[in-house]
Amino acid sequence: MGSKGKKTKRDPKNHQMAFWEERARLLRLISHPVRLLILETLSKGSRCVKDLNSMVNIEQPNFSQHIAVLRNAKLVGCQKSGALRCYYVLRPSLVKQLIQILCEEHDIRVRSRDSVVQEAESPS
Repeated sequence: MGSKGKKTKRDPKNHQMAFWEERARLLRLISHPVRLLILETLSKGSRCVKDLNSMVNIEQPNFSQHIAVLRNAKLVGCQKSGALRCYYVLRPSLVKQLIQILCEEHDIRVRSRDSVVQEAESPS
């Protein structure tokens, strides 16, 4: 409901834009090589912080910042047992699919102007 108890119409264009804004935000959060490497490693199984940090090979404070970004994005979770911290993927299907897409080769297909215009003008 809107202000003063009135129902507000849900604008499908605004809803669609909000949908894609959220996805763009997520892509911005993971668009760092260290974060992608962390996600790729964790997509294969849980890892303790010491093992993860040695695989990524960056300074611990910098590593912690990257982990914090992934945790805040609800992509990575953490379980603690005493001093031991183990990380795991919270959204495994999403992360695995993203990593798979990024690891594949994707051909570039240049098309003629005529085929592009013809496709754009045809009713869908």
